[in-house]
Amino acid sequence: MRRAPSPTQRAPQRRDEYVEIRPAGSLGRRVVLFVLGVAVIMAIIAGGVLVWAMRQIDPGDPGPQVASLTIPSGSGVADIGALLEKRGIITSATVFEWYARWENKGSNWKAGEYTTFRRNSTMAAVFKVLDAGPVPPDTVSLTLIPGTRLEDQLARISKAFPSITVPQLQMVLASGRITSKYRKAAQPSWEGMLAADTFRFEEDATADQILQTLADHQTKLLDELGYGRAEALTGHTAWELVTIASLVEREAGTPPDEAGKIARVVYNRLDRGEPLGIDASILYGLGRTSGALTKSDLAKDTPYNNRLHKGLPPTPIATPARAALAAAIDPTPGPWIYYVLVENDPPTHLFTDSAREFQKAKADAKARGVF
Repeated sequence: MRRAPSPTQRAPQRRDEYVEIRPAGSLGRRVVLFVLGVAVIMAIIAGGVLVWAMRQIDPGDPGPQVASLTIPSGSGVADIGALLEKRGIITSATVFEWYARWENKGSNWKAGEYTTFRRNSTMAAVFKVLDAGPVPPDTVSLTLIPGTRLEDQLARISKAFPSITVPQLQMVLASGRITSKYRKAAQPSWEGMLAADTFRFEEDATADQILQTLADHQTKLLDELGYGRAEALTGHTAWELVTIASLVEREAGTPPDEAGKIARVVYNRLDRGEPLGIDASILYGLGRTSGALTKSDLAKDTPYNNRLHKGLPPTPIATPARAALAAAIDPTPGPWIYYVLVENDPPTHLFTDSAREFQKAKADAKARGVF
């Protein structure tokens, strides 16, 4: 029987039977960090692209209504997107085409005239208009733009209905056959009392039918905004509030908060017994809608020269949109007495209760060629 070798007699193990485990080297760490860095950068880029795309899909508050847009026969989604971008209805034709395909839209869109698009619209709103289809060929579309004067509205009506002349429309308004509960009984003017919106009429609509439809539409809007309680809410009649709203419509810039602030400036100046000094009213009295006012212009004594006369002008000076009407009945709280245009693109005002700050901002804006 063989004896097992003693521990001292056992052969020594070879060194190459062991595997030496070394810690990861710096090269491996650099590779891992590089990969992670690229992943982070790609994630940031993807996130930025996503945010940008979402802003194109929903850019915020829509702008004014586009009077008319005709989509030619044979237009595809890409063609429609390019046309919409050109007219400022959407901000990106590329995103529009991608989003339309994502939402499976475009197969039922038709060529023709569309009259309810708005500038800077969400793509969902654009899809809704396109899905509804163009204006039926057997009706007449009439679009009246906020901020325009009554005489311009009547001219647009006559253009849409060539058989109806402006003098005929004026005669119908003066006849008493058209009614509005918010118009002063003794007030001969219809300024500001015909709604600014898009309407569809039968081709044989009469002047009476057209004008009463516009007056009723404006009455409905004023009802919705609470103008039936105008005096209880503001101390001013509904007619006076429409007048304030017309000033706001002509003066407010692009930022949506400006309407409420300008309305507040009007209220604050009325409360202080100070002239309003609103150039849009002075221009209206001169029969103009734009242009610089000269010293002789400012010296002309018209009822609308609110540098010479305190209080509101005798009538509205334009047709106000919903936002301006809402601002007139519910102005933004604030101490502002002055405002001045400080940017043209987009039109933006500075508001202040300091005469010194106002004069400084006015001088700066003039020096920069803002006006």
